Amino acid sequence: WSAEEFWKFIKQDSEADVPADIVPEGGAGTRNSWNGEYFVDFINGGETPSVAVYAQKANSSVDVVDFDGELGIPSNIHEEYEKLMHQSVRDGTHGRMTWGEAARRDGSPPIEIASVDVNDFLSSMKRLPLARIMSSQAIVQIPNMAAKLSSKYNDGFFLTHAPAALAAAYFVHPSKGFEAMDFLRRVQLNSTNDKDFMWNLPGEFRFINVQDSAVLQPVEPGLWFNAQMISFADLAKNDQAWKKDFKLVEDHWINKLGAKPHMGKLMGFREQENGEVEPFADEYVCTIYSSEQKQAFSAYREQMDPDGLFATGLGMKFLLPCV
Repeated sequence: WSAEEFWKFIKQDSEADVPADIVPEGGAGTRNSWNGEYFVDFINGGETPSVAVYAQKANSSVDVVDFDGELGIPSNIHEEYEKLMHQSVRDGTHGRMTWGEAARRDGSPPIEIASVDVNDFLSSMKRLPLARIMSSQAIVQIPNMAAKLSSKYNDGFFLTHAPAALAAAYFVHPSKGFEAMDFLRRVQLNSTNDKDFMWNLPGEFRFINVQDSAVLQPVEPGLWFNAQMISFADLAKNDQAWKKDFKLVEDHWINKLGAKPHMGKLMGFREQENGEVEPFADEYVCTIYSSEQKQAFSAYREQMDPDGLFATGLGMKFLLPCV
């Protein structure tokens, strides 16, 4: 585990579409992959963690002779999509519904085994040494899931059902990508001796080419490294156990690396007066957008929603001035 090996895997092994000079480590690669999601099993790896990437190629970069623009599209693809969209699923809050309804509302619907939500299984087995198994299997199963779904669909996605997991992601300059993941590695490894919370899923990251396409963007246009920490809460002793570790990582990424948050995930962990840690702290969410961004969006919002029908919830806190 080193910056040289980290960037060599990204640039050369996964053929990421990133400039060779973005960091000196790792040399130069082909840049033939047009996207990629990276997973690192820190819990089991120590100084030699397992790293996997789900990368995709398109057009002239595809490694197939005589590629004509279509490759292996399933003959019954329309029927398979219809079956998936109308598949019956259930969660503990809303009851039974179609997969399509659940996906639109919450994303990937929960996994069930024998009609029982997998998160219920996890919650009942907190004392068992599952964290290491879960982290390694999350990586091992990706090729199997991708192969299975590629025989049915043609969109590149490989996750159609998943247990509910905690997720927080942050944008950092690519030159700080290794430092971001190395700090997460150290925190995860330290948790192996913690009786209250042990990280149980791989670290993740990807590169995002941000365009100048919205008023409310947490980062400027350009190429960014998106670092993500994920874990199942069900194996923690209580919610404070995982929140304190998430805060530890977030504090380093923001204060030391200048990170900005992914707006659709957990963020803003702060210690309250009672000593408990909670996300989405008012004193943090008000700092993400500049005064100019807030004013420009507020003017447009008031024009399109003069009665304030949609002026509610966490979204409005992002627009408030910091006290």
